[in-house]
Amino acid sequence: MYFYFFTYLCCLSGSGEHKETKKEQDAISCFGYCRDCGELHELPSELAIPHCYALMEQLSTHKRIDFDSAPEDADPRLSTDGLYTAMRGRMFGILVCEDQQGKEVILRAFSSRHNGVWNVSGWVPPLVDEHKFVAEVSLGNLDLHPLTDLIDTLPKESKEWYLKIAERRIVSHGILAKLNALYEIHNFNNEKRSLEGAFSLEKGIPVGTGDCCAPKLLNYAAIHQLKPLSIAEFFWGRETASGHRKERHFYVSCAEKCQPILGYMLCGVNNQIH
Repeated sequence: MYFYFFTYLCCLSGSGEHKETKKEQDAISCFGYCRDCGELHELPSELAIPHCYALMEQLSTHKRIDFDSAPEDADPRLSTDGLYTAMRGRMFGILVCEDQQGKEVILRAFSSRHNGVWNVSGWVPPLVDEHKFVAEVSLGNLDLHPLTDLIDTLPKESKEWYLKIAERRIVSHGILAKLNALYEIHNFNNEKRSLEGAFSLEKGIPVGTGDCCAPKLLNYAAIHQLKPLSIAEFFWGRETASGHRKERHFYVSCAEKCQPILGYMLCGVNNQIH
């Protein structure tokens, strides 16, 4: 079993200028244990950090994420204003790669969806086909919503109420299983698995697994035969309610959702970067 303790918080000065410390340069922010080969795979952060600061500057200047669009063509849904509301901020990430001709390629990602939008020009896509995902959710709601409406009419804590609560839980788990099956997880051994097949822990797969920055970035790189060199992720927007994530700070890939699939996703990458 592997135990990694990672403290990697970097706060920028008010001017926006920053000089990387040795601690930041040496940091490993993306890693995971691979059940297939029995190894811990990881990527360093050093090369990605300056590109993250450049992305922070773009976010601060444009206050939107559709940088490739002219101001008059900007999509209101892609404004960053919502990251400072009760919805709070999100993670952003950079992956520095090299293509087959040795040219540097910079990939960027945002976690989950941005104000309901899955795909944005200039950002890597999700691991799932959004149309199939939305269709599966709509289909599942046809079973779920009537149960919820029925439960609301029943005497609370009655026998039938408990039975319908249990039934709704089973239906919900079934919907989640179908949604998870839509995800395609690639690695650097030219292999592909379902989310369930790539998840390394025995416990259930948390909702949102595969939607974070690191999985998006690595999946895109693996599909397009790009060699990953460095990755870093930072938080942007209003700090989380717990205060554990704050704007302009860097964080390791999350232990609950990311690390259990990163081991599989990174398999084969160490042979490429060493």
